[in-house]
Amino acid sequence: MKRRMTTSQVLAAPAPPPTLAGLRSALSAGQVVVRYQPVVQLADGAPVAVEVLARLARPGGGLIEPADFVPRMEAAGLAWRLTQAVFRCAFAEWREFGLGGLGMALAVNVPLDAMLRRGAASWIERERRAAGLPAALLILELTESRPVNDIPALREAVARLRAYGYRLAIDDVGPAGRAPENLLDMPFSIMKLDQNLVAEVGRSEPARAFLIRAVAAARIAGMRIVAEGIEDQPTWQRMQSLGVDEGQGFAIARPLTAEALRGWRQRWLGPRAAH
Repeated sequence: MKRRMTTSQVLAAPAPPPTLAGLRSALSAGQVVVRYQPVVQLADGAPVAVEVLARLARPGGGLIEPADFVPRMEAAGLAWRLTQAVFRCAFAEWREFGLGGLGMALAVNVPLDAMLRRGAASWIERERRAAGLPAALLILELTESRPVNDIPALREAVARLRAYGYRLAIDDVGPAGRAPENLLDMPFSIMKLDQNLVAEVGRSEPARAFLIRAVAAARIAGMRIVAEGIEDQPTWQRMQSLGVDEGQGFAIARPLTAEALRGWRQRWLGPRAAH
């Protein structure tokens, strides 16, 4: 005999992930929205940047998390359309909410396919200029969408983007993710340590050894190092003791709307400003 679901169970049931047709429709309908996760210096807690995080707005309300749509969009060849939508949304909110007054850089994820796309650099530059965002405050994060097989093509793309004055970050560095060795001679500015690596360092000697090697390599290359996934004070202190410069994670802030960023910054700096 089938059990009838209660009203509360029906309401609690997760919505099915959107179909590919639904994802294409969401891009066309402007359903891409963004949230911002602050990045702070570990030495003194000073806010230095926000990472722009993509979400999809459901027509009936609520948000779709990136794990439920980003990989499928990239596999379907929609990486550049999604990247454009994220840039447009973030740049529009930069103007609308006066985010420039916060003194924080804007870090945007760019999949490899989008970074290698012909004309991508000039498109980003036109949109940046229209938004009034200084080039020095734009960080492009090369995400781990697929392995880097064409090193010369990436080197050329990185050089074009750096020529505009942007900073570039190697994202998702970790034993199970991206190994940075073949990228260290390119003019990247930042290395971001994967949150799974950051979580493992306190209980895994191989993870700790990998992080120490990555930090040392980044230092030689003149990069800043950012740890993702800082969720408590011991992790903060551990990362700082291992030479990491900056961090982001729930111990600092969960992803915020543009409207909430200013209030977060005031609350975050409040106790620090008193010292």
